[in-house]
Amino acid sequence: MKKSKIFAIAASAALLVVAFSCQTMNNVFGKPELSMEKVGIKSLDLEGITFNCDYAVTNPYPIGISLKSVAADILYNKSEKFTSVSTDNGVTIEAGSKNSNSLNFKVPYTTILNFAKSASGKTFLPFSVNGSAALDLSAVTGLDIQSFSIPFAKDFDVPVFKPSFSISNVKLKLPTMTALVSSLAASGVSTAKATQLATQVMAGQQLASNAFDGIDLNLDVTMDLNVKNSGSAPWNMVIKNCALQTSSGSRLANVRPTSGNSISSENATVPMTASVNTLQAGAMIVAILNKKGSNPIVSIESGISFPGLNYAEVPLSYSKEIAVSSIGIDK
Repeated sequence: MKKSKIFAIAASAALLVVAFSCQTMNNVFGKPELSMEKVGIKSLDLEGITFNCDYAVTNPYPIGISLKSVAADILYNKSEKFTSVSTDNGVTIEAGSKNSNSLNFKVPYTTILNFAKSASGKTFLPFSVNGSAALDLSAVTGLDIQSFSIPFAKDFDVPVFKPSFSISNVKLKLPTMTALVSSLAASGVSTAKATQLATQVMAGQQLASNAFDGIDLNLDVTMDLNVKNSGSAPWNMVIKNCALQTSSGSRLANVRPTSGNSISSENATVPMTASVNTLQAGAMIVAILNKKGSNPIVSIESGISFPGLNYAEVPLSYSKEIAVSSIGIDK
């Protein structure tokens, strides 16, 4: 198509817009619209639940417009204001197109439990997001207004939920004297050295930091993961990825539940175990036996879901530094 023809079409479109009032534009092309697509759980941590409100703005005009800002109140039970959120987007919505975005806000567990006190027996609390989007129409030449506001509202449910975790009863399990000597000898250590090291270990004597250097020996570390939901919402937790780590984050060993990895009760204690190899974690084992040194960290990654609510499973992580002085020795 020739440039002159393209210019003529563009000029005609511009003149058409200039000739229209806002009301005429809306009658011919329709009004800009905002649709609240969904409210979902974006993330969980040990402080609260972060929600995201996905919305889309449609521009039916034959020229681009700008989304100037979005502001909303988050209400409990449609009346009690919890918080306000806003964003200054400055996003251009091209002619005849749609632009999607989201608002995020966090509801602390303390707030959820406080609201739940006045909603006896409820497992989910009614919340709503009510607000408006301001469109900048200054780029649309000839309109009798420079901005346009679109109201929106969306109801959503907040589970009455507050998780807490703790690690307890951490122990290093030692084999018998005979089995320890045999295992040390099998890893290539002389019988004399194996007997000497095993004697020191079993007697609780202080070990050199390099006592297990070059020794290939597996020892079990056991612990209990204690899980609690202080709320009343039905929930399900799936334990997915757990590890013993150094303070710098280096992985020493995988930690796994000894039975099932799914929890749905209000309170649960999950026995966990890790097979720790001295080639990777010799320094940690020495620190545990000596009751001094660098503390290991237990990290747990899980997935949380809420039966009865249309929210996708959300990851939840927990980590805890374990003092080597608190780790028991199980002989």
